[in-house]
Amino acid sequence: MVYSINMAVVPRDASTVIVLKEASTEGFEVFLLKRHEKSAFMGNNFVYPGGVVDKNDSDPEILSFCDSIPSDESQKELLPFMIAGIRELFEESGLLLAYDKNGLSFTVCDEARNECIHQYRDLLNKRKITLKEILKKEGLFLALNQLYHYAHWITPEARPMRFNTHFFVARYPEGQEASADKTETTEGVWMQPGQALEQNLLTSLVLSPPTLKTLEDLSRFSTIEEVISFSKTGDKTPILPLLLSFSNDWFLIFPWDLEYDNFKNGEIPASPDHGTISTLADNTTRILTRDGCNIPYCKKPDS
Repeated sequence: MVYSINMAVVPRDASTVIVLKEASTEGFEVFLLKRHEKSAFMGNNFVYPGGVVDKNDSDPEILSFCDSIPSDESQKELLPFMIAGIRELFEESGLLLAYDKNGLSFTVCDEARNECIHQYRDLLNKRKITLKEILKKEGLFLALNQLYHYAHWITPEARPMRFNTHFFVARYPEGQEASADKTETTEGVWMQPGQALEQNLLTSLVLSPPTLKTLEDLSRFSTIEEVISFSKTGDKTPILPLLLSFSNDWFLIFPWDLEYDNFKNGEIPASPDHGTISTLADNTTRILTRDGCNIPYCKKPDS
């Protein structure tokens, strides 16, 4: 029997930052973090740095410590998400997208500076200091123009924890080092999108569904410049998957799946046919969760 759980949970606003770095050979890598196995949401999954938008991200005073505030009204609506994205990126990975008073990108130039920034990160994670206070102390300004709006995902209605998440891409800030916070996340890795997808299929790591699908999309690009160019013009229609269960398996149906509307309207097959396991050339339409692994499938017209 296939069924869904109808939970009227209002999604919390959240931000995610996909950090891109030139690969040593060709193409680019992304920074992924492994969430702690005891995390209430996506435990043991590899994800991008990110988290919930909090009240301090909408504090009017923090705008005094922001560089390149967007003038477009639609972009202004993203301001709290952008500020939250930079804050969460710093908390979870240690990377800070900022400029100094001379307009130069923030870097960590020596061990003493590195220790100072590490302490700030620790205090911020413990909520003993705010991002605004750090910026004020250090004479820094958030580099909003280093974030590019990439996608918009909403957690399925069946989830007891839901998020309205805006995804941004950013170049790796030279002169800084990314690392897991060892609390919410236990491991940090740089991987090319295709490599991460292959490791997920081999169950060497587990990619969260949004991470898996965005990595699949990112694998189509050859350069960081292509990703940024797409971000400036690409479709940002919110993606709201369906989450359903069959026997002991859960599966996620994306809006572009051939059967999305059928499942949404309650037209449930006796035994769902998920199609074939996705290759790098496919556009994954659903993800099956089995034994703690997320397996991408592609439902094609003839499957």
